[in-house]
Amino acid sequence: MKIISINGLSLLLLLLLAAGCGYHNPNMLPPDKQGKVLKLHIPIWPNPTNEIRLTSDIRNALQDWLGQSKQFTLVNSAGEADYVLNGKINAISYTGRAYDAKDRAQALIATLNVSYTVVDTSNGKTAWQANFALSESYSLQTEAHKKQAMETLVGNLGEDIYIRLYSAISRYEKK
Repeated sequence: MKIISINGLSLLLLLLLAAGCGYHNPNMLPPDKQGKVLKLHIPIWPNPTNEIRLTSDIRNALQDWLGQSKQFTLVNSAGEADYVLNGKINAISYTGRAYDAKDRAQALIATLNVSYTVVDTSNGKTAWQANFALSESYSLQTEAHKKQAMETLVGNLGEDIYIRLYSAISRYEKK
């Protein structure tokens, strides 16, 4: 008879705990357990800022993030949609972060402020709404740094809205 060592028992216990913890990836559930696929429309958001491409960049980021989800299908018109994600770019500002000896800015903080509303098309009621701001620092050495900061802001916005929307609509659908 072979005696199992303490290390072997510890490893076995760890494997049993990990296998039995109940964790599952919600995107890997069988189709009958995933719930209803919701149709979502994202119109062009108003943009009172002087950042010309910002509206299309935000819409593209939202489509990229929401298109990854098995819970949402993006549609081209509000008439086809279960929900409409309306939004507005409230402001974008650039404030100084670092200065040289002559008080010239060397780095800025770009802050993007948006608000958005998710409307249930079946009854016209607001399912969820939010207003928030995101910030990203960048160096003034080249214009490419500003472009990279804006891409990061827009990508983070898309991800943040995706995460919030996923949980908010899940709660709203259960009502």
